[in-house]
Amino acid sequence: MPGILFMPDYKILLVGGSGSGKTTAIATVSETEVVNTDVFNTDDRLNKEMTTVGLDYGEVTIPGIQGVRLRLYGTPGQARFSFIWQTLALGSAGIILLADNSQPEPLESLKFYLQYFKRLLADTDKAVVLGVVKTDVSPSPDRPAWQQMLRESGFDIPVIIIDAREYDSVCQMLITLSKQLRLSNHE
Repeated sequence: MPGILFMPDYKILLVGGSGSGKTTAIATVSETEVVNTDVFNTDDRLNKEMTTVGLDYGEVTIPGIQGVRLRLYGTPGQARFSFIWQTLALGSAGIILLADNSQPEPLESLKFYLQYFKRLLADTDKAVVLGVVKTDVSPSPDRPAWQQMLRESGFDIPVIIIDAREYDSVCQMLITLSKQLRLSNHE
């Protein structure tokens, strides 16, 4: 149809442990009303009032990158909901790994998700970024430590320190991911 501009949109999966900022990041940038399946947390091991048990969903048009819309799908962080992860991953063009730097063993916690999503992360057509949250609470490990752990695990993934509550911070991570999408023949 003349005069109608179609913009490509991409399904992006946000994965990481409980409390890593998936729900917050989506709510921070979504231009649509966020769909979430948060319920009151009954797991004493999690230091939070609400937790995702199904998915979070939002959409965002990336500033500075003309014509790119990201459909963001946040997974629940607990391993007991892993049966949902692969279903949500179907058709995804990119993955955002989120890591909570304030966890007792943040590098080890991320290794679980790296192993679980290993095949998906190894797909050369997938854009992948690691966002590290809560460095204001716990500055260690720093970016070089995260990069070294990723290299030792066989992954060459950009590491971005973000605040999931800040629009510009989350957008910077999404811009990095969007540039990878363009380079990986998605356009």
